[in-house]
Amino acid sequence: MIRKVVGIYYSPEGGTAKMAEILAKDIALRLRENCPEEIESMCCDIEDASNLPELGAETVAVIAMPVYMGKIPLPGIKAMRDIRGYSAMTLALVSYSGRTFGNALYELKEYASDRGFEPIGAGAFAISYGAVRGSSRPGSVVMDVDALSDFGKASAAKIMRLGGCDIEGLKVKPAPLEVKGNMPRHGISRLSPKAAALAQSLVDMITLRRQESEWFL
Repeated sequence: MIRKVVGIYYSPEGGTAKMAEILAKDIALRLRENCPEEIESMCCDIEDASNLPELGAETVAVIAMPVYMGKIPLPGIKAMRDIRGYSAMTLALVSYSGRTFGNALYELKEYASDRGFEPIGAGAFAISYGAVRGSSRPGSVVMDVDALSDFGKASAAKIMRLGGCDIEGLKVKPAPLEVKGNMPRHGISRLSPKAAALAQSLVDMITLRRQESEWFL
């Protein structure tokens, strides 16, 4: 039986953290409607592993990272090496503002699986940042909340089928999650995270939006 939903994020600009928090709270709320016990909901920065709660088979983990040049940022990958999922059911989540999320979603799903998480869903969601007048810092976050809500609803239903039941014999082993993509080769996001972030910002400025959110269950 699921007892907590944990959002785990790497989010230099704050938008990815907001996505993780929205999805974690949404899933916890939906699970509470069909659960006799209280379900906790919490979020934490993956770079501060000391704040991570205990994970395990009674946990749903929402792991969220931004996309830099079609890949997962190096600091996020490094932080993944310090945690173990202990078979926690997991939703891999990436936020992207360019034309495509590239191989980032596939990459995050694979890293999560390697660290002992059990990926049951994955989603790439469109996000953009409103500029602050007179400043180079990002301002308000605009995200595809409708797609995120649809993903949360479908994910909660799948979690209930797989592990939200008190009767052990009724639990179902999930089929391997299929996500399009390949493991990316080393590139700018591996060599210099700051350069990758700058390059992504430049790409965002010249990219014609609106990109589409996409998810897999």
